[in-house]
Amino acid sequence: MNKMSAVIFILNKLDSGSVTEKGLAEELNISTDAIRDYLKEIETAEFPLYNPEKGTYAFAEEFSLKKRQLSGTDAGLLVLFNSFVESLNNKKFDESLANLRKKILQENEDSPFYVKIQKGQEYEVNGTTKIIETAIRERYFISIESNKKNTIKCLRPIKIAYYEGFWYLICLLGKKNKILKYNIANIKSVAVSDKQFEYTKDIDDILKESVSIWFEKDRNMKVKLSVDKKVAKYFKIRQFFPLQETVEEQEDGTLILECKVSRKEEVLPTVFQWLPYIKVLEPKLIDKKVKEIISKYINE
Repeated sequence: MNKMSAVIFILNKLDSGSVTEKGLAEELNISTDAIRDYLKEIETAEFPLYNPEKGTYAFAEEFSLKKRQLSGTDAGLLVLFNSFVESLNNKKFDESLANLRKKILQENEDSPFYVKIQKGQEYEVNGTTKIIETAIRERYFISIESNKKNTIKCLRPIKIAYYEGFWYLICLLGKKNKILKYNIANIKSVAVSDKQFEYTKDIDDILKESVSIWFEKDRNMKVKLSVDKKVAKYFKIRQFFPLQETVEEQEDGTLILECKVSRKEEVLPTVFQWLPYIKVLEPKLIDKKVKEIISKYINE
């Protein structure tokens, strides 16, 4: 089991009551030393733990993830991010992380901040996900039977990825490295081959460029957009589109952006989110699609 899965599992258990090192080790099939390390990281991330008795842990009284509107996944990401920032030994990052922890973990009534984290799909640690994690880690081919499709064989499992509240398994298929994505919840069963594959790092760059699950291997479509001055500041701060670049800032404050996408779904949801302050300039086929959808909505 990978570290992320184990930390999420432990946090969810703690949110339900006290846990023991021995009990967690048996459930996760890992050593008690590893359990102690994970609990230490949770505590270092300033989740308030105490020991009712030796080998037993619980959240401090009145603390719960639910009260702070955190899922086990949200909390797990905070723990792992804390561990990563600590390894950088950068004072500026340390201070930023400390502020983020205060905003998220403090009692709402005592803090001037309120952070709304949208509820998403929980990552369930079970027999299927354990098999997937092992296959990814050890580079074994797998076959997948999903709830919606027939069994697909000879898949190379690459990553378990989290996009917009959902967990997906990212796989490669065939010599052309076709990218396939499966919502973890829709995977009915997994079979592991005894044959291993070589990992290609190309997929790492593709994942870094992505902003949603709609990415593909090749980004052959250049999109140009006009962003109204009323919302331009948000697009200066945040990357909403893959490979987003500001190519012009007009005198009135309007931004002209360019990005490269694999398919129209990588831009359409964001365009609709920011209407009427955004317009597709190129290509015409995406602009036409936006207008068709708007027209259909109005006419219905």
